[in-house]
Amino acid sequence: MLSEGMTKLMNSLSCCTFNGAQYTHVLIKETDPQAVLKKVTLKIPNGDWFSFEPDKGRGREARMSPLLAASEHHHHHRACDCVIVMNCDGKLTIVYIDLKSNNPSGYAGQFKSTRQFVRYALGLLKEFHCAELGICEERYVVLYSGKPMLLNKTTTVPKLGKIRNTKPDDAYKRRVNNSDELNLNELLR
Repeated sequence: MLSEGMTKLMNSLSCCTFNGAQYTHVLIKETDPQAVLKKVTLKIPNGDWFSFEPDKGRGREARMSPLLAASEHHHHHRACDCVIVMNCDGKLTIVYIDLKSNNPSGYAGQFKSTRQFVRYALGLLKEFHCAELGICEERYVVLYSGKPMLLNKTTTVPKLGKIRNTKPDDAYKRRVNNSDELNLNELLR
């Protein structure tokens, strides 16, 4: 079941996809026909969370808002592929995710623009619905396809490092295959 604040926030967005009251996964799809990495599924238990796709919510003109100028000097209309908003006692953990084919680059502007949009949406929630949800942590994740790295022939299993302290221009990058399924907890260590 979603909390009242999360329900109000989710209902204020036009591009929501999945929520923890109904689903145990988030499917992230890339619609670019030339993309190699088309989809990845993140498994997540039921709870007070939802996901949305800001890239698809920008409309035909690919603008975050028609009130903002658009030119090559303005990068605030960029968006990442998926945002997962999770609530724990009024404190939000927000995971910004972008799918990249082959080369995991060019994501910083997408993350920064989407981060500002999320902050704007939270401001609207506070102003118009008297519901305040604060951000306690933000994660930036790039899932990318590409050639697998050569593996050393050892019997040990490589350990996943801690993913904390990611930034829009220094995101956690993970190579995945098309149609892979991951546990979201792996991205929250």
